[in-house]
Amino acid sequence: MKSRTQFFTVISLLILLFGIAWFIFAMQNQAPEQIFPATVNRDCAPWDGSAFTVSIPLNNGTIIDISVWQSPSFNFPKTFSFPDNSGQVGNASYRSNAGEYKQLSGTVSFRHVAEGSPVDGRFELVTEAGQRFEGQFKAEWGNQMAMCG
Repeated sequence: MKSRTQFFTVISLLILLFGIAWFIFAMQNQAPEQIFPATVNRDCAPWDGSAFTVSIPLNNGTIIDISVWQSPSFNFPKTFSFPDNSGQVGNASYRSNAGEYKQLSGTVSFRHVAEGSPVDGRFELVTEAGQRFEGQFKAEWGNQMAMCG
C-alpha cells in the first residue's frame, strides 16, 4: 500500500512540474502587447453631465474614441462594455482618415482615472464588419476645455 501511495505522489508532482514548466514557456512566447500613446480630455455627456473621452491614434492614422459619461475620478479598476444599451455609460467609435465613424463593440478597462494623472487602460473592440482592435493605452491629459450645462 505504501509503494502505491508513493507512486501517486511522484506522478502528481511530475504533473505539477510539467504544468508549471508549460505555463512559464507559454508566457515567454507571447509577444508584448503594444501600448498606444493617447490623449484624455474632459467632455460632456449627452445630458450635459460630466464625462471624459480617450482618443487613441492608431499606426495607420485612424483614431479610436472612447467616451465615458461619468466623472473622470475613480480610484479602482473599472471596465465598461460597449455598445451601451442603457444610454448611460458612453460609447466607443472608430474614426477613419476620411472622417467616417463606425460604432465599436467590446470592452475598455481603466486602472484608475484622476485628472492630472496619466490614465492607463486596455481595450478590446471590434467593428460590425469584424475588424478587431486591442491593446493597452497610456493617456496624458489634454488641455481641451468642456463647458457642460
